[in-house]
Amino acid sequence: MAINLATKYSPEIESAFSQDSYIKSHCKAKVDFTGAKTVRVYMLKTTALVDYQKSGSSRYGKLEDVQDTVMEYTMSQDKSFTGVVDKGDESAQSITNKAGQWLRQQLREQVVPTADQYALNKIMNYGHIAIADEKPTIENIITEIFKARTWFNNHRVPREGRYIYIPASMTPDIMLSKEWCGLDNLAGKQLPTGVIGSVAGFTIVEIPDYMFDENHFFTAVHEQAVAFPYKINAAKIHTDPVGINGAVIEGRQLYDVFVLGSKADAVYSLVLESAQQTKPTISDSSKEAVTIESSGTKAIYYTLDGSDPRFSMTREIYTGAFNGTGKLVRAVAMDTEGKFTSDIAEKQVASE
Repeated sequence: MAINLATKYSPEIESAFSQDSYIKSHCKAKVDFTGAKTVRVYMLKTTALVDYQKSGSSRYGKLEDVQDTVMEYTMSQDKSFTGVVDKGDESAQSITNKAGQWLRQQLREQVVPTADQYALNKIMNYGHIAIADEKPTIENIITEIFKARTWFNNHRVPREGRYIYIPASMTPDIMLSKEWCGLDNLAGKQLPTGVIGSVAGFTIVEIPDYMFDENHFFTAVHEQAVAFPYKINAAKIHTDPVGINGAVIEGRQLYDVFVLGSKADAVYSLVLESAQQTKPTISDSSKEAVTIESSGTKAIYYTLDGSDPRFSMTREIYTGAFNGTGKLVRAVAMDTEGKFTSDIAEKQVASE
């Protein structure tokens, strides 16, 4: 007989996941689960302002329905694990308790670090990527963080809820810099995992170096720009299966991380210039045979309706020349081994 641990421990495991994760507690974009592996995000569409007309039947402008833009995402991370609790006590309750303890430890030591490393990499590849010709030092790290602040301010990112993920090896450069002196270090407050202080309006989250690529220096985010759905799909104890005197524990987790397309400007990462994939080149010498190139890339995505090729549901993978007559072509190189997402290229193809 199998005992369902997911039912028994799900609430506290979800809490432990958030507490132990460096990233999950800062990802507050709301999603609705619509299936075993799918989630939806709803975003209201706004309308442009117009001049009020003192006559006519549409004095406030053209009447349009208030609509949701619905994006559906599929969780791609489907992980599993197994372990054995040997029967040192005939009590089924004792075995269940030990299995529950092991499950929580497995989550903290294996599941959470794996998910965090995946999340950090995905978040930075779906936001704005800024470049540096070398790794920041104690002399200029604060300046680079203020550049992120300027980007956020220019893109109207809310001031509350800004975080910046920093590798542990760079933390001393921040804390020993002259600009750090006199800043609020958040002392005495209840802090999420990794939070050490704040600078330039960002709460600093120190993350172990191994979670960062060596050419990725930091990532700044707003908490409403990222969703981190996590779902316990199965966690069971099989008591006395064939060949085992005790219990076999099996677990499976579904999770993923999504940057919302409408809020991608609220993610800012600094990387080494040579580590970013080359921006695609769009050629339309023949509008019936538009071509796109980016040397060494694994995949180029493009759209013909002006939408962002990182997120658009209408995007296509470039496989060869296509007819782009009269279209706005936008393209990005992504999913490239050893390189970060390119800048977005665009070109209006002539209609005649």
